[in-house]
Amino acid sequence: MPVYFIISYDIVDFELFQNYPPKVAALLQDYEGEILVSDTEAIAIEGEKKMMHAILKFPSKELAIACFNSKAYEEAKPFRHNSTKDNTVVLAQGFTLEN
Repeated sequence: MPVYFIISYDIVDFELFQNYPPKVAALLQDYEGEILVSDTEAIAIEGEKKMMHAILKFPSKELAIACFNSKAYEEAKPFRHNSTKDNTVVLAQGFTLEN
C-alpha cells in the first residue's frame, strides 16, 4: 500500500533553500518516490498555513523510510533544516475504500 510524506514548513533563507529541491528530486527515483505536491501558494481553508507544502508518494513504508534515512538524504537535509523553520514531516499510509 502506498504511503505519503506530508511536509510543511516556512522558508526563511531562499538562497540556501534552493540547494534542497534538486538534491531531493535526484534521489527520489532510487526509492520509487514521486512528488505529488510542491506548493508555496496553498490556500488555508481552516487553520494556519505554512509557506511550503509538499506531498511525496512512495509504494511502501519501507522504501519511504529507507529514502528518509539514506546517506544522500542525510546530506540534503541540512539545506532544509538551515533554511526553514516550523518543519513538520508526517508519514501517512494511503487509504483504499473497500467495496
